[in-house]
Amino acid sequence: MLTDCPRDDATARANTPFAELLRYENAQLEKGLANIQANLADSVESNRANIETCVQIEEDCRHLTTESESIRENTNGFSEAVSEMRKLAELTNSRLLGIQEFVDLIKEVASQTNLLALNASVEAARAGEAGRGFAVVASEVKVLSTRTQDAVTRIGETIREILGGSKTVAEKMRSLDERSSQILTTLSDLNEHIRETKEKSSAVTHHVTESNDSLFVSLAKMDHVVWKVNTYLSVAKGRPTFQFVDSANCRLGKWYRSGEGRSSFSSVGSFRQMEFPHASVHEATRRIFQLLENAQDFDASTIVPCLQEMESSSEKLFDNLDMLLKEKSQRSGLKQQLARSSRS
Repeated sequence: MLTDCPRDDATARANTPFAELLRYENAQLEKGLANIQANLADSVESNRANIETCVQIEEDCRHLTTESESIRENTNGFSEAVSEMRKLAELTNSRLLGIQEFVDLIKEVASQTNLLALNASVEAARAGEAGRGFAVVASEVKVLSTRTQDAVTRIGETIREILGGSKTVAEKMRSLDERSSQILTTLSDLNEHIRETKEKSSAVTHHVTESNDSLFVSLAKMDHVVWKVNTYLSVAKGRPTFQFVDSANCRLGKWYRSGEGRSSFSSVGSFRQMEFPHASVHEATRRIFQLLENAQDFDASTIVPCLQEMESSSEKLFDNLDMLLKEKSQRSGLKQQLARSSRS
């Protein structure tokens, strides 16, 4: 709790070895905090690069999913076409077998006709002159049956050749159909793996983003702790010890007004509540610097209220920053839950 003290007491204390020791301790604290501050800033930058990498991986997975799904659909169409061709090849093979059976039947009939013509010729010869006309007919029938038998034989040979080729085609189509089905299964598995990888990448991006948000909030808090320490050091030395910047131009102010803060948090309710306490912290220090620069004699009674305002506003700002993280985390968790529900 900051309290007022008489000007004479304050002046006396400011000149004691103990006061000098406190100023030295304050300066060393400021150096240590500045070192931690720099480490946090480096971590934020490193995390930002990690987020960009995660987002790029997620985007690559999205493209892979789209392309893989397109390949799977095309392969599915090819597989269906191959399956239809296999069925047609098998049907053609079956019909050729039917034709082959019919040709064999014709060949058998022609053979029997030839045998009957031969028997008729023998009987006509036995009949002598009376059977001469019948012998001529029997001879013509024999010639016709022989020609028919020859033609049917050639047709049979051709059909057998076609049948052999058709059987080979049917076997190749069956093998191709089975292979395309295997490829389709492999592509479906690949799509599933890519989808799972994308979901994991999204989860990693979410966690890294949350981690980076938390790091930046810690950095913002550290900035303001350093700011307050330097303000106290200025009071202890009786003069401003650092370059004053307003709330719009500090790290948090730039983040709030035009940086990642506005793009990532502007829809969060507590985001808009940060501006006033943040500005109040800077305004309190500005008034303290004015008092230090204008006062000929140190007067704690005029500075203590400003320090109290700085501390009170800082506490409100820290509470708002914590609420900011909590609200965004809750909203992000709800979005992820809705996304999973829509996929299922």
